[in-house]
Amino acid sequence: MFSHRLNIVIVLLILGFASLSAQSVDVKVGEETIKITPMGRFYFDGATYLEDETDLSNGVALTDVRLGLKAKYKSFDVKVDIGFAGGKVGYKDIFLQYNLNKTSYVRGGHFAEPFGIDHMESSANIKFITANASSFAFSPGRKLGVEYIGWNKYMWVGIGAFADGDSMNNSIEGDDGYAATGRVVFNPLQQEGKIFHIGLAGSYRKADANGFDADGVQKPKTIGYGSSLITNVEKRKFINASIANADYQAKYAVELIGAYGPVHLQAEYFHSNVERKDDLPAYKASGAYAQIGFLAIGGNYTYSASWARMGTPKPKSLEFALRYNYTDLDNAHSGIKGGRMSDWSFAGNYYLNKYVMFRLDYSNVALGRNNPLAAGENINAIQARVQVVF
Repeated sequence: MFSHRLNIVIVLLILGFASLSAQSVDVKVGEETIKITPMGRFYFDGATYLEDETDLSNGVALTDVRLGLKAKYKSFDVKVDIGFAGGKVGYKDIFLQYNLNKTSYVRGGHFAEPFGIDHMESSANIKFITANASSFAFSPGRKLGVEYIGWNKYMWVGIGAFADGDSMNNSIEGDDGYAATGRVVFNPLQQEGKIFHIGLAGSYRKADANGFDADGVQKPKTIGYGSSLITNVEKRKFINASIANADYQAKYAVELIGAYGPVHLQAEYFHSNVERKDDLPAYKASGAYAQIGFLAIGGNYTYSASWARMGTPKPKSLEFALRYNYTDLDNAHSGIKGGRMSDWSFAGNYYLNKYVMFRLDYSNVALGRNNPLAAGENINAIQARVQVVF
């Protein structure tokens, strides 16, 4: 009953915010003015799987529901973005930002670490319904932290310090983990239809807290990597590695973005090394993807200098994209077999206006023989999405 009522409340809130058409409101506080902008999104997804031996979750789902607001006061920005997908409340972007000038700021709160292009990008703007499996496996997710971001016409720099992955809930006892993460981009071409960007990101993280045993001794810490079947309807992890007795991980990503006219290229390579305690052998894993896109309707590709990533195509644009990804979580040296996964994915995107977008994806996924689910299988998936973002 509670879940049913919560869903009704969510729908009413969505309709109420949507009725504002995301228009900003100026609120007077004494002689000062605060500019408040409501925002939200919801995704309707459907997925079906062809010729699969393992029973998979064909069906439809409301895979993302978010409500929030942005506020601006002088040189300060505030963002609060809360997720309600699956009837559960989830913390997304919640931060206070101080703008040093027009091209730099410092930020504190809960947000994405500067590592991984698709991970840093909004899910509403990536070229496929989901990010690639390598980004799922190696990108660090949102954490509590502080960071500095700055850019000019040639470079983009981001660096920050971040807390334990459980810091928002504080539900796991023990010594917290922490991370230092940075990203540097050289992007001398940022014109419409002429884009070149090459970057390097790195992250060092001590393993997160893992609680205490019955004797009050801290349990050995673990670090995990994994990915779903690049769909939001089937949520199980088809590659999954758990590294016990973990001390710390050090990982890096090399990235490339380019565009010429209506054609774009994006690629990344990820590598991670986990050092372990008790003289256990280190664990190493890697992954990479490359994708090309073509604007059949909509002019040329643009670039977002403030985030060092591709710009969103204009309304009425029709886009096609092709992506190949390979992720390897097997490591013979450590004896850990997390599985391998590769896929070819094709996407068609229609940007109706700045609020509504239609997506259609097809993926052919090959799974390695050590995978925890559907080992050795080849799976074909068709997915569709209607997304509303305001």
